[in-house]
Amino acid sequence: MFAARSPRVLLAGVSTVAGNCALPRATANTLAVLELAGAGRIRVHAGAARPLAGRPPDARDVHGDDGLGGCSHLLPSPRAGPRPEAAAAALAAALRARPGAMTLVATGPLTNLALMLALDPGAAPLARHVVVMGGAVHVPGNVAPTVEFNFGYDPEAAAAVLDAAWPVTLVGLDVTGRVRMGTAQAAALDGGDAAARFCGAAVRAYAAAYARLGDPGGAPMHDPLAAAIAVHPELVSTLQVPVAVEMRGDLTRGMAVADRRVLERPALLRGRRTVGVSVDVDAPAAERRLLAAWGARP
Repeated sequence: MFAARSPRVLLAGVSTVAGNCALPRATANTLAVLELAGAGRIRVHAGAARPLAGRPPDARDVHGDDGLGGCSHLLPSPRAGPRPEAAAAALAAALRARPGAMTLVATGPLTNLALMLALDPGAAPLARHVVVMGGAVHVPGNVAPTVEFNFGYDPEAAAAVLDAAWPVTLVGLDVTGRVRMGTAQAAALDGGDAAARFCGAAVRAYAAAYARLGDPGGAPMHDPLAAAIAVHPELVSTLQVPVAVEMRGDLTRGMAVADRRVLERPALLRGRRTVGVSVDVDAPAAERRLLAAWGARP
């Protein structure tokens, strides 16, 4: 919704992936949200229905049976369906069609991007930027003590994306948990158009879901913040460090491990890839950017 309604974004397409819900539902939700946003002609490509390895977690306690916090009834029926080309091939084709111009924003598990890298490794250097909502580097996780959902869903995919030859900014729980919305922001959205009102309903639904789980401070803006940072990178400060993904352990599989030693010992960087880890965020500015794009009324 942010990307479709932001005047600074040319949204080239959307790929869908299983995570918050099963793939068919995720694809249907995406098509309907784009229709509501006035962007029903945007290409949608269905992607991975499961992680590269292991069993996927169940996210219905937060996202509900419909994958949208129970708000899908507010969406119109889309007039278009998904394109026949699979997401991995569509992503590679988009990068090759516009080398150096495309920013990829990954707000779900990273399976589609990992499959693209396996399909066409040479496409990675053609990306202008990759913004990843994932990881919990210096804060607790949300599906295990040290593990964030997207990385925990598909650790192998996360590792492949962080190791690839493209510039990555990691937007993890370190910053997404500091941008929260609740009843006040939902009320501002209620005065807007149908798309804004849908966003307001979703804010209320997710704030209530987090409250049921013992976190009454409002809904963290995990995915919307990643989209906003792709457009407004000044919203965050980052550390450029190597990040590895732990592959083992019931409590640590999917953990993002940043090597901060390189900040004091640069020699440890030799031959290693780094990513920009978001460590601080201008939360009020981020909230303003999101609400403005969604159509909130002052």
